[in-house]
Amino acid sequence: MSIDASQLPACSKCRVRKVRCDRKAPKCGNCTKGNVACIIVDIVTGQQYARDYIQQLEDEEARLKTQAGTILSQNGSAPQHAGHTESTPRGPLTAETVASHSGFVGDGSGLGFLHRILSEDKWQQHRARILEQLADRPKISKQSITPHEFPPLSEAEKLLENYFTRFHIHHTFLLRQEVLNIFYKLYGQSPPSDAIVSPVETPSAQDKFRLFMVFAISATTRYRAGLCPEHPYGYYLAAERWHSSIPLIQDIESLQNLLLIARFGMYHQIGCSLWEISQVCMRQCIELRLHEKPSKALDPLREQHFRRIFWECYVLDRYSSGILGRPFAIAERDITVSLPINAYDDHIATAGSEVLDTIYPSAGMVITEMSIFVVLIELRRISSRIHTTFYTRKSAVSNADSQHTKTQSIGHIYVAFLRFKSELDAWRLTLPTFSDARSLYERPDWHDFMYHKDMLLLTRGAIHSLPTPLSLSSSSTRQLLNACYTSAARVIQLYGDLMDMRAITWTRSYFQVIFTAGLTVTYCIGLGMLTHSSHESGQNEAIDTIARCGEILNHFKDQMPDAGSFAIVFDLLKEECINSMNSASGSISRQEMNGDDGPVTANATLNMLPQHTEGLNGDWTYMEPGVDALGNNIFGNDFGLTDDLMTQLEAGLGEYAWGSMPIDGDLWTQFPFA
Repeated sequence: MSIDASQLPACSKCRVRKVRCDRKAPKCGNCTKGNVACIIVDIVTGQQYARDYIQQLEDEEARLKTQAGTILSQNGSAPQHAGHTESTPRGPLTAETVASHSGFVGDGSGLGFLHRILSEDKWQQHRARILEQLADRPKISKQSITPHEFPPLSEAEKLLENYFTRFHIHHTFLLRQEVLNIFYKLYGQSPPSDAIVSPVETPSAQDKFRLFMVFAISATTRYRAGLCPEHPYGYYLAAERWHSSIPLIQDIESLQNLLLIARFGMYHQIGCSLWEISQVCMRQCIELRLHEKPSKALDPLREQHFRRIFWECYVLDRYSSGILGRPFAIAERDITVSLPINAYDDHIATAGSEVLDTIYPSAGMVITEMSIFVVLIELRRISSRIHTTFYTRKSAVSNADSQHTKTQSIGHIYVAFLRFKSELDAWRLTLPTFSDARSLYERPDWHDFMYHKDMLLLTRGAIHSLPTPLSLSSSSTRQLLNACYTSAARVIQLYGDLMDMRAITWTRSYFQVIFTAGLTVTYCIGLGMLTHSSHESGQNEAIDTIARCGEILNHFKDQMPDAGSFAIVFDLLKEECINSMNSASGSISRQEMNGDDGPVTANATLNMLPQHTEGLNGDWTYMEPGVDALGNNIFGNDFGLTDDLMTQLEAGLGEYAWGSMPIDGDLWTQFPFA
């Protein structure tokens, strides 16, 4: 880091607002008042650092100097190496920490698509409209919701059934029989004689909290589908009444309580960051040593339950940290615990084996309630490796030789891309097939959506890692761009189809995925790769895709008014992109009608999409050689996918999706066009 720590500059928020920054640590007064991170920017490297992170480093440096001085005074010589510290401050990855902190990841939340676009002169006409819309962005309406009581027995049974068929198979961290036993106690029902877990006679505060949270999560889809009149937030408020009587930081019960809160927070604002919940969960997992193989023999069902809880915490951490571009809570190399086995709880309990991994599925039990959960853990492990490989922050090393050694060639990046694509393709073949899908997570089109979502993550990361400026003389670069466009388009199409069938609900996480896919399609269109008249059908499909994305985002805006600002910005981008495509298409058509075989306009130099595709498992069609750089596109020569200078929009959207967005809307004041 090149900044002199004794003369730290004003933070970015104060600089943008042009107000005095007191430069105090861990936060300046303005950032403390606004309850936002106090970020400073290294004027030499452009790296961003949190002021409290720098203070942690200074404190750690002082401690190590004191420790070194003590050792020197005792031994009379310098130590060979510093001792391992108990706590290492976490912060942005730098060139010096790449090798030693492989658990850190870079900006997976986004690659800053809009900075270059909105800097173009053509966007000046839209600036006033953008600022007006963002300044008047809708707020979340406060509904008059009061805590619910437990619903009637018939409704409670429907809520339980919906939870087990829809949510439980995707996030299987609760034991089914434990939930049922709580239900039996609170509703005065007699449990079946073959119950795995013996119920306690008197319902506890923990029992009431857990069942209310199960009802709150389950009621989300039922309420949105008009199947029940009770708003799910009422069940959440009812569960909140028991917060003071239940553990949140202590044991296995605490972890399950936090995971239930996080699951509900995926659908509703709960006033806290889901990423922070994920960090608390993983810290407790590590303290309980759930990330390691058991040191002593455990009851098989108990061990299975511990595995399920850890891997649910893992999935939550990897997904939230990846989108927000923050460090993973635990490195892959530190995880030694196995995945849960694919078996029903009652089969494990009655198998008669004392070792979990020796229990084999019985005949006809290839698909269980664990099947979806296990394959999604495996998918998240692949995406974790993708993040570590491609989204590590680029080093800011001034020495040319050092920079050369740290920048991978196109060939190395493409080989890594093919390796991860092969892993994703192999994962796709392991997906279970359901003859009669009962919920979203058993549908093959949702499995395709998940595949293409991570293919989009992979292709964006590979392109992000390419040396700049991008060169199209390499067929590898062209194929990466083709794959990037294809996956982004499929993500939009698949989600739109599921939305039309009312098979999928809206969440801030899905909004972030669709928004990112839309920007990716816009980026690919902006390169001019679809403007040649011989690919008129491809151009029409691209226009349909970006228009479809706009429709989906507007649907999100209707359901979640606080998402309106992002949808408005994309709408303006979409309109400008489509108009530019239509204008370029008309220009090319006139040239061809006049028999002009001369140079094509700047809007039509790139012809990259294949005339036909067989999906990402088939072959890609190469573009004819001759184009060697991304020098001509409808957004201007300065637009690039790999721009690292401004990630506020996508990073801000990630924070919005995971409950970390500042409530005062300070995100928008950071834009350079504001």
